[in-house]
Amino acid sequence: MAPKGGNAKKESGRAKKAENEAKKQEVAAAEKEKKDAAAWDDGAKTAKDKAAKEEKRKADLARKAENARLLAEEEASALSKPKPAPKSGSKKTAKPQPKPAGPGAIAAGSGLGNTAVEESGKGHGEEPKEIESFSATGIDNALDLLEVVTAKMDKASVGSQAAGIERHPERRFKAAFEAYQERELPNIRKEHPGLRLQQYKDLLYKQFQKSPENPFNQTTVSYDASKEEKIQVLNAKKAQVEERLRQY
Repeated sequence: MAPKGGNAKKESGRAKKAENEAKKQEVAAAEKEKKDAAAWDDGAKTAKDKAAKEEKRKADLARKAENARLLAEEEASALSKPKPAPKSGSKKTAKPQPKPAGPGAIAAGSGLGNTAVEESGKGHGEEPKEIESFSATGIDNALDLLEVVTAKMDKASVGSQAAGIERHPERRFKAAFEAYQERELPNIRKEHPGLRLQQYKDLLYKQFQKSPENPFNQTTVSYDASKEEKIQVLNAKKAQVEERLRQY
């Protein structure tokens, strides 16, 4: 019969072995977390560069939108100035000047320079129609409005836009989210310090669901959509933006 002391020694050895194994696993997990964090830190500089380029792109678009607004305002102001009186003996009469649009007004569905009022029913006692006026606050609204008013509406251009509509957003989702995550991780770490890497990723994933960079939040059609259906989607998006930003 084996002495009891031997069993106690075996149990102690097993407990110590289990404790050492647990410590090894804990160290390995901490090391993995450290390596993951280091990998994200290595990509922080790249992410900052991408973020800077994106901010520059948005600033350029915002500047273009502001220039378009100023151009429309100047042209509307020029239209409001009275024309010089006609020379004696001339049979021409001065045309009534249209009412200038408000600040930031841009003609709906036209080019940036086309702010003239359409005179319908001239000679039948009808008043000319006023230019539709829009107001965009914030970078996202400004970009939406700029996209609408600068879009070419000839047949070839509309067909080209329709052909470019996303038909498989699920194929671009992963790459788009990874780029978004790489760019925004340094920012969210500053906003929420002390979290684990996976917690940061979860927060970014929730934010990406509402981001315009998410392919599912962009204009999409089914994979077998016809050209006519794509054009209908384009027109619906244009009408939605105009309705949202129209000044009444």
